Amino acid sequence: MRIAAIDQGTTSTRLLVVEDGVAEIRHAVRHRQGHPRPGWVEHDPLELLANVQACAEAVGPVAALGLDNQGESCLAWDGATGEPLSPVIVWQDSRTSEAIQRLRLAGAEAVTLERAGLPLDPYFSASKLAWLTAQVGHRPSLRLGTTDAWFHDRLTGRFVTDVTTASRTSLMNLATCTWDEELCRLFGVPLTCLPEIRSTVGDFGGVAGTPLTASVVDQQAALYGHGCRAVGDAKVTFGTGAFALALTGPEIVRAPERGLLPTIA
Repeated sequence: MRIAAIDQGTTSTRLLVVEDGVAEIRHAVRHRQGHPRPGWVEHDPLELLANVQACAEAVGPVAALGLDNQGESCLAWDGATGEPLSPVIVWQDSRTSEAIQRLRLAGAEAVTLERAGLPLDPYFSASKLAWLTAQVGHRPSLRLGTTDAWFHDRLTGRFVTDVTTASRTSLMNLATCTWDEELCRLFGVPLTCLPEIRSTVGDFGGVAGTPLTASVVDQQAALYGHGCRAVGDAKVTFGTGAFALALTGPEIVRAPERGLLPTIA
């Protein structure tokens, strides 16, 4: 069987093809990094989209295609025209630090830890999406999401994200795996503008004639790719950042005082 995966990362987009147990990178392209102000990190959404499309077109005949994404990087776009309304605000961006501090002083971190499992931090998507909403204004055709939702919407016509990516926004209820109304109100993100949350594996439509059957956030993709299956299995990824993940099974382990935070694998 011949299968393929597209890794849309922080600095590049890569196509990996697996055939007869042998994995090979068949296409790779870097994209520009924008730093318009200190602490701000941006990508061009149309450039990322074109790079994903180029990788998809380089696949050739395969049985299935998977896509992983940057995680907390997000943007706003017009659902009617498909045009981006903002740059991609990258996970490294810290423009919402002051807003996060105000929420922390108001005691909001107890809410995010309980509902999303995540501490207050500009790293996660929620405050970025709130900043975008304030900048572009709430309109009927507004769509907000992480980069995977942008790719799905433009390439397959389906405005969706997967549960692992949604769990990194600080807007998803970790217990129900659905968008949380209280968290959306807390951050000021209109829930109706967010994509549908789906399972990581399923029918995500087709890209360049190839069925897209898996969509997952990058670090969880690496967790699975490194063979972690049993409770206690762990991996560390060294890339633009260093990320350590370990499997806990169905139990939601909450230990923020130890620097640990739960998320969906």
